[in-house]
Amino acid sequence: MSNLTKDDVWKMLQMCLGMLVIPLAGWVWNTNVMVAELENDLGDAQEAIDLLEKKIAGSDDNAKQIIGIEKDIEYMKGSLGRIEHLVTSQ
Repeated sequence: MSNLTKDDVWKMLQMCLGMLVIPLAGWVWNTNVMVAELENDLGDAQEAIDLLEKKIAGSDDNAKQIIGIEKDIEYMKGSLGRIEHLVTSQ
């Protein structure tokens, strides 16, 4: 059997490292792609959240207007009740 030289050891080391680097590079590439997809999804989700928050703010304004209208209706009912009482009592 021949003696191992430094060149032989170096070649074996390079071959072993090559077998590790290629799968590692693939893993890094896939991870970067997944991170980019998650960032895009996060941006889309943030836009949807902003839109929903605007709708909620609009709904709050509508709810306040409805409450105001209900109060006006109650006031008008009271006024009509007093008018009815005045008309029927004479």
